[in-house]
Amino acid sequence: MARGIRIGILIAVLALIAAGIGLRVAMERPAEAQLLPGEDVSIASLRGPLPPNAFVACPPHYCQVPGAAASPVFPVAADGLYWRAVRLVTEAPRVAIIADDPRQRRVVLIQRSAVFGFPDIVIAEIVPLGPSQSSLALYSRARYGRYDFGVNRARVEHWLARLAAPAPQYNPPPSPPGRPAKPGGG
Repeated sequence: MARGIRIGILIAVLALIAAGIGLRVAMERPAEAQLLPGEDVSIASLRGPLPPNAFVACPPHYCQVPGAAASPVFPVAADGLYWRAVRLVTEAPRVAIIADDPRQRRVVLIQRSAVFGFPDIVIAEIVPLGPSQSSLALYSRARYGRYDFGVNRARVEHWLARLAAPAPQYNPPPSPPGRPAKPGGG
């Protein structure tokens, strides 16, 4: 009897593992690395309420979504913020940029979950606020499922906090003793 229970448990565990592998393989299909119709939206055109598997942060009066987080104002021109944001998202794990438009200061990407590779759609739009100020509208949502367990909110808040942190300064290494420094710091 105990042997039958162990075999049943083993079969159940193997079935779960097989289902997990099948799900992971399904999430790696080429179609999962492309935007589906209706996924490439303008954040300014969003109207709430958002589904429970989505989160948005935007500057005041940029989007009309109840409960949207306020995006900070950055003391940098829009082009500078755009390139900082692109660098930030490309450093994130499991990210693929799907659409990138530097002239519009807009990037659309897919970031996958670590275990099963579920795709989340993330859209970033830089909002110019003056010659030396800008902000970022950031919309993140799960493609599948009704709930995301706060993953999209955490992603948006983390990326905004990283962008708000002072940019790292590059300090060239000191010249070796006896050798003058090269012009330009190298």
